[in-house]
Amino acid sequence: MTAQDRRFPIGPIQDLPARDRAALEAVALRMESTGRDWRNAVTGLDAGALARTYRPGSWTVAQLAHHAADAHLHGLNRLKYGLTVEGYVIQPFAQEAWLGLADAALPVGEALGLMDAANMRWTALLRGTDPAQFTRRVTHPQEGEQDLWRLVAKHDWHLRHHLAHVRLALANQ
Repeated sequence: MTAQDRRFPIGPIQDLPARDRAALEAVALRMESTGRDWRNAVTGLDAGALARTYRPGSWTVAQLAHHAADAHLHGLNRLKYGLTVEGYVIQPFAQEAWLGLADAALPVGEALGLMDAANMRWTALLRGTDPAQFTRRVTHPQEGEQDLWRLVAKHDWHLRHHLAHVRLALANQ
């Protein structure tokens, strides 16, 4: 596997194939499944396994879990603001700096709990929001203006992207 393949093991972010109720349900189902897969992948790992990386200089399995949980919650907030605040400008977060905060040293199970809670709220919004609302626009300071369909696609991808990193790290013996 090339370094590029290790960096993006599931490939680049893809737009959703459709923009309808069925697409939102598919993302909700995928997020639920990916949440279970996260829990299955990291629950019960010892300190050595949690310290593994998927490529030189990359985040550890533990850091990936904490980052994925933080980003999933951050994405949920972006979606909620996008659904309720006209012209919302996304506030990016300093991912590396967040991993340096004290809560990133909590047990990985705490990250999984946060991910589970955020996932429950994500799926409730995906299933309970009129698909027409996802045409609302937000602005990301680095990525520009985008609709909420793109935001959903990005956060669906992100959860799976870092799970693939965890799987690569754990396959490294």
